[in-house]
Amino acid sequence: MGEKLTKTAEIIEHKGVQIVFDNLSGLKGQELADALKAVSRAMVPKITHKKDWVAVNLFTGCVFDEAATKVLIRVHNAMITSCMAIGEVGLSPIQKSGIELVHSVAKSKVPLKFLESVEEAKDWVVSVHREQTRKKS
Repeated sequence: MGEKLTKTAEIIEHKGVQIVFDNLSGLKGQELADALKAVSRAMVPKITHKKDWVAVNLFTGCVFDEAATKVLIRVHNAMITSCMAIGEVGLSPIQKSGIELVHSVAKSKVPLKFLESVEEAKDWVVSVHREQTRKKS
């Protein structure tokens, strides 16, 4: 395991790249909102504003209410300056639509992809990280 950030989130390494992995499975409403806030607060000291982080979020069985949705929007907007790619796993079609809308409204250029498994998500964010890192060199 990697560096534990919160009850749900940790920094893991996959194929030589550090990933913020947040397992939010089964959280509902305010509990989900609190977990999203906690990982956001835990990441603040690690943010360099150089778009050097990639993230994988596991949402299996989550229920978004108004509070959780508002927090997700705030967290997503904050991640735009520091995140290279976000892989999302375990969302229903309606939840995917909601996250796509948040992503669009934020005018985010951060690649976002909905994947079927955590392993696929980790591989995808690593590939984006490597591609972006090559472009910067």
